[in-house]
Amino acid sequence: MEKKTLKDKSGSNKKKLIRTRRDIARIRIISVIVVLLVIAAIYYIVDSGSYVATVDGYRISKSEYMFFLKQQLASTEANEGLTTDKEKKDFWTTPVDGQDPFKTAKSKALDFSKEFTIQYIKAREAGFKIDAEARNQAATLVTAIKGQLSERVFRESYGIGSRELQRFYEKLSIIEKFKQKYLEKEYTPKEFTEEEVKAEYDKDSKVYDKVDISYITLYKFNENGVSLTDEEKAKKKKTAEEALDKIKQGEEFDKILAKYTEDKSDDEDKPVGKAKISYSQNSIYEYYIDWDLIEWAFENKTGDIDLIETDNFIYVAKIDDRTTFDDVKDTVKKTMQNRDRENFYDSALESWGLESRYNIIKNNRVYDSISYK
Repeated sequence: MEKKTLKDKSGSNKKKLIRTRRDIARIRIISVIVVLLVIAAIYYIVDSGSYVATVDGYRISKSEYMFFLKQQLASTEANEGLTTDKEKKDFWTTPVDGQDPFKTAKSKALDFSKEFTIQYIKAREAGFKIDAEARNQAATLVTAIKGQLSERVFRESYGIGSRELQRFYEKLSIIEKFKQKYLEKEYTPKEFTEEEVKAEYDKDSKVYDKVDISYITLYKFNENGVSLTDEEKAKKKKTAEEALDKIKQGEEFDKILAKYTEDKSDDEDKPVGKAKISYSQNSIYEYYIDWDLIEWAFENKTGDIDLIETDNFIYVAKIDDRTTFDDVKDTVKKTMQNRDRENFYDSALESWGLESRYNIIKNNRVYDSISYK
């Protein structure tokens, strides 16, 4: 009896260890299914974190959205005059009248992303595709923008990776083609009367005019960029007043300019102390002059001479010439036509955005996770 019991137990254990081909196949199938489910779960988690929202089934990628958000933040900071990291952080993290400024910026960036995606969808539906030329142009542009920046620094600066930005510009290229075709078909150019053009010019003539000036420059800093002492600055101002007196007494401005100015130029196309300026920041960088001098030039008339003192320079300036309405009326008219054309397209884009098919569906898990750091 005892031996039989042992034999039965031994036989039972052996049976459990033996698997049929069917058992092995079933186990393998189950293992494959488990692996596939794990892979699918990982893919879902990664994929669902790659986009912020959808529009008509098209995804707004997180990188694309971050690009628009970065631009929105930079634009607001410039308008608010925020320069230091502390000023920026305080602004974006401090609610005002119950409104969270960062949430507002996020919402605006989402609106821009939606408009961009709608146009991309329209372009695709109109038959436009990203071709080799568009890819090459986008690649060249991004390479120029990136320069020597590392990918990490580039992403921190622009809120998007270089490859993702290239994809963005590729999309933009067919959007521009679609826009041109749409306007050619749908828009009728508006004609403006002479009176309407003149009224536009009179509203803000500075925007359209150009002013030719001659100016003597005296620096308030030394060759190392260190600010001069008050005594040294006073001496410089006295020198400028001396030059101004000589010009007012009838001496030729250019001779006084050559004698007194501390400015230098290696560009033959830009003589020292001569500039044709527009009422824009471009003139500051083109001629390395302060905004105060530009303001003075546009607030005065041809022939006026004066001393203009700024934080960094002392100028003795003369207005040699400036444009009038007759000189720039064609430019004013063209500006008005371009503006009307853009307004027409913007109205069309706004109407498209009201269509239910273009309702934006947020991926809240990703959208809500984006915060100001």
